[in-house]
Amino acid sequence: MTNTNKTKNTKIVKLTECAMLLALSIILSFVTVYQMPMGGGITLLSMLPVMLVSIKYGIGTGLSVSLTFSLFQLLQGILSGNVFVYCTTASAQIICALFDYIVPFAVLGFAGIFVNIGKKNSSVNAYILKAVSGIAIMIFLRFVCHYITGVVIWGQWAENMSPYLYSLIYNAQYMLPECIFTAVAAAILLRVNRIRQLLSK
Repeated sequence: MTNTNKTKNTKIVKLTECAMLLALSIILSFVTVYQMPMGGGITLLSMLPVMLVSIKYGIGTGLSVSLTFSLFQLLQGILSGNVFVYCTTASAQIICALFDYIVPFAVLGFAGIFVNIGKKNSSVNAYILKAVSGIAIMIFLRFVCHYITGVVIWGQWAENMSPYLYSLIYNAQYMLPECIFTAVAAAILLRVNRIRQLLSK
């Protein structure tokens, strides 16, 4: 087999794997363990497959896949018909689209930011720690994005409560469990030798 054919096959494998993991994230996003009344909820590890792309292929590929995932989330929010109806101004709609959908899900593509640091001398435990740390930090950044919209937009429904406190409590109710479940699941999966091999380039 020539180098050209090898490169072509590698690209096809990469594209196929990315498409499968993206599709898995989309499917899992429909499996809601707990749904919050004003949007958001705990899903069945829907963020994890997309973040695994970043862990295997790096930030560049991870971002392209996570951005696609974010656009799907935005489309899903629009089609649901129960989100943007509360955004009464154009600025509110832009903020909602950016910080409730596009940015918070796009940042998941940075999940693999630590895995290649000191990779040559990295033990299994160190590799898992770096991967899980990247996952947890990106989920926290997603929380920050939702917190912003909670303060700017959804805080108007905070009855006798500061919008800052309201947004913190509301978003923590589903983002904290989602972060814990995803990080624990990632740590368990990465303990499996075969899965670590599949995530190696």
